[in-house]
Formats: sequence, C-alpha cells, structure tokens
Amino acid sequence: MKKTSKHGVIRVLIIAGPMNVGGIENQLMHLLRQADKAKFQIDFTTTANHPFYQDEIEAFGSKCIHIRGTEGIHFLRYCSEIYRVMRDGQYDIVHSHELFHSGMVLLTARIAGVKHRFVHAHNWKEDEGNAVKRRIYNFIMRRLIRWNATQFVACSSFAGQYLYGKSVMQQSNYHLIFNSVDVSKFIEEYDQSVSGEFIEDDWTNVLQVGRFSSVKNQLFTCEIARELKKRGRRIRILCAGNCGGEYDDAVVTRIREYSLEEQMLLLGVRKDIDVLMRKSSAFLLPSLYEGMPLVMIEAQASGLPCVTADTYSHEVDFGIGNVKWMSLDQSVSEWADAVETAVAKERADKADVVAAIEKYGFDSRVFANKICNLYEQAIKG
Repeated sequence: MKKTSKHGVIRVLIIAGPMNVGGIENQLMHLLRQADKAKFQIDFTTTANHPFYQDEIEAFGSKCIHIRGTEGIHFLRYCSEIYRVMRDGQYDIVHSHELFHSGMVLLTARIAGVKHRFVHAHNWKEDEGNAVKRRIYNFIMRRLIRWNATQFVACSSFAGQYLYGKSVMQQSNYHLIFNSVDVSKFIEEYDQSVSGEFIEDDWTNVLQVGRFSSVKNQLFTCEIARELKKRGRRIRILCAGNCGGEYDDAVVTRIREYSLEEQMLLLGVRKDIDVLMRKSSAFLLPSLYEGMPLVMIEAQASGLPCVTADTYSHEVDFGIGNVKWMSLDQSVSEWADAVETAVAKERADKADVVAAIEKYGFDSRVFANKICNLYEQAIKG
C-alpha cells in the first residue's frame, strides 16, 4: 500500500528568510503558483512584518507565518519559534533554503518530529565577514545539514558542492534541479511592440536587475557607465532592485560624482521586469557571485544579449551564443567594449530560445513538477 499524508494533502513548510523580492523568493513563488492545491498545502515562514509576497501567498490559501530574525543572541529564540511552527503545523515536509543556517533549521525539524527534511543549495559563495568564525560556523552547519537532511537539492553543481560537498552529490537523495522562470511571458515578448517609459530614439537601454549590495556590484556598473559616457555613447543602464542602506547611498554618491544621472537610472523594485527587458537591448550582470541567477534565465528567454561576470556556474547558459562571459579582473574599458558589442547584436532567434528552455528544463512548470514529485516520492517512501 502506498503511503500518503495523514492530512489528505501533503503539508510543506518552506523556510527562506523574509520572502521579499529576490531570486530565491521568486523561484519559490513559481513553485506555489504551479503546485496542485488539491495535493499540497505549502506554507512559508517570514522574518518580515509584511513581506512583498504575503498577499499573493495568502490568496492561494497558504500561510505566511511571521517569526523573529536570527541576529546575535536571538538565534536560539529563532529556533524555538520555528520549532513551535513545525510542531503546531504538523508538517510532513520542511524545505529549508537558508544556506548554512539550514543546519539548525533541519536539526530543529528533526527534533520537532518532521520526517522529511529537504535542504536547497542556491549559492556557491557568500560574504565571509570574520573569516575564521565563518569557517568554523560553516564547518559545523555543513555537518548538521548532512546528518539531518533526508533530501538534498541544488540549483547548480557549484551550489551543491559548496553547501554539501562532493560525497553528497554522489548519493541517490541528491537532486540537481535548475532554477526556472515563467518563460511564457518572456517568450511572448518577441511578438509585442513597446512604447512609453524609457523608449527614446536617442537612448539605448541596458538592464541590470538585483538588490543593491556589494555582491551585485552596482559600483562597478557606475565605472562602466562612466566609460560609455566618455566615449559619447547614448547607452543608459536601468538598475532595478531593492534600494536602501549604505551601499545604495554609495551608488547614488558615485552617480552624482561622475554626473551619470542620465546614464544610470535607479528604478527600485519593479513588477514589470519582463517589460523592461523588452525595452532593453542588452542585459548586464557583474555580480561577485551568484547561485543560478533567475534574471539570467529571464534575460535569455527574452532573447537579450547578455554581458555577465564569470563568477558562477555556466549551467545557466542556454548555449545559443547570446552570453558574453567576462572576468571581473578585466578592465572597465573591456567591459564597456562588451556592452557596446551586446547592444549592437540582434535578439536571439525565438526558436533557439524555446529549444534551449525545453532541453534544460528552465520553465517554472518543469521546476515545480520536479519539486512536487520529490515531495510525493518522499511521502510514499
């Protein structure tokens, strides 16, 4: 007899930070949107008071459960709170997306009696801060992950090796599942004209998407924009993403210092990234590191020529010739050359894009089906 959840539906608790706009959060929302609601009850914890996605999560009949953050001495309080959520919710599965902190999440889930404990690797590098303390912390957390996880998932081979190590990647309960996007709205862009905001005859748009942080490297983008301005090029970089904080202030200061108010526009959080891609001629991603960036999948699905730092797995590349990989050790002049070349290229052929998406499974429906199948297989034993 096949095993099923005692609740009739499979109850899943996803733990992934604040659930505001970001690559991981966007990916999880694809899962929620595509999952069969008759089979799955997918709830989320959040460390934010009212996260960006809360209304949509609740509209699907799922819960967005607030817990307090993990900073400093509050670490044990955090574990106590998620223990209570896990116990009271009687979840069949806990799915952690908290990088090394997943070690404590999974241990807590085990103590709470959750039988099926999934961990998901999204990054292959992080800001180390105090390097010695971080290495000790990561050493301990990696072992807690290995001891307490029942299923290991990674968005790229780099991410899997970084969080779990090579030995786990050889196990039958390790799964490589690429990130994905709702490709339909990006593919449809090929057949739509654009007008309105940011459409001007004498400007060519380049899009960069990502929260404002040292990792996303917008200060380097300022240097590229400055070089393009020196060359007299009317190339404008649209920067979309969460603003605020010291790094954002540093970017604004640099823009003023270089007089780049026309060359770099800071757009904040946008819900129309697909439209911005349709209004752009190239995509830029100079990040210090990434897991498997969803925006690169979206940009390629839109057919955009892409200029990106060579700082993450090439598994994200559609392989259709519209991605230029660059080293951050290369000069600003070389990056500006690459941007100029990119904006002069045509968009990728739609048929090639569709074929690549099907080949590599970058569609959000494929991602959701794979994750949901793992959930069902775990419950059935």
